[in-house]
Amino acid sequence: MEAYNPLTELPAKVDHLLHALNPLSIFGTYDSPKVMPTDMTISANLVGYIITSIIFILIMFAWMKRYSVVPHGRFVNALDFIWEFVRVNIVENIIQHNPRRYLPFVSTIFLFVLISNLVSLIPGAKPATGVISGTLSMSFTVYLYFNYVGIKDKGGLGYLKSIVPAGVPGFVAPIIMAIEIVSMALRPITQALRLFASVYAGHIILGIFAILTEIFAMGILRGAYVWGLTTPLWFLLLVVLYVLEIMIAFIQAYVFSLLTAVYIDNATSSH
Repeated sequence: MEAYNPLTELPAKVDHLLHALNPLSIFGTYDSPKVMPTDMTISANLVGYIITSIIFILIMFAWMKRYSVVPHGRFVNALDFIWEFVRVNIVENIIQHNPRRYLPFVSTIFLFVLISNLVSLIPGAKPATGVISGTLSMSFTVYLYFNYVGIKDKGGLGYLKSIVPAGVPGFVAPIIMAIEIVSMALRPITQALRLFASVYAGHIILGIFAILTEIFAMGILRGAYVWGLTTPLWFLLLVVLYVLEIMIAFIQAYVFSLLTAVYIDNATSSH
């Protein structure tokens, strides 16, 4: 009888993992229900987006209900800590012109991305940040917002002129403006890709180590005790990586919010 080798199962299971990470419909397929005049589907990631939004709204209502001048309880203190962290380390540190005006928006972005990232660590969950369309919708919201506040503060023509840094010679200004407009148009794409790539890569890494833990544990049941003895090591690595992904969830929320503050500052401050 041929000896059991758990590594032979790895390619098929990794292929299944990658299939599961793709944006599937709620029925677990790629098929889109026919809805005239276009083909549309409710993806599992969209459901995750809605769940994240509901969690966010419930947290905000609970915070408002329990809020007081002197915070009481771990829940309120945790949210106050996040609020102060965003205010001091992101908003006031980056935005020069009237930073408190933009604190609610940047804080909302930070908390929503953080909740979505943490939801993504629940086995089987399909979060908004786990698919490019989800992160792109967030970054496009940021894009619309910073352009809106820039136009509101400086006017349409004034905002367009502010794209070119002061002191640029007149004959170079059109070239610089064209470059800046293209760069500005690419901001939502790069911001979305940065968040999506981090979350997606984290899911793949966690999934692979979970698979390795499973197939090596199965070695014990199939008599391959030498393989099975390594199971605790794979499980320990999985736990360490899981903790690391929790840290990355906070870091990515910070980076996404930091870029949001930078874009707002560029739109509202004078060059």
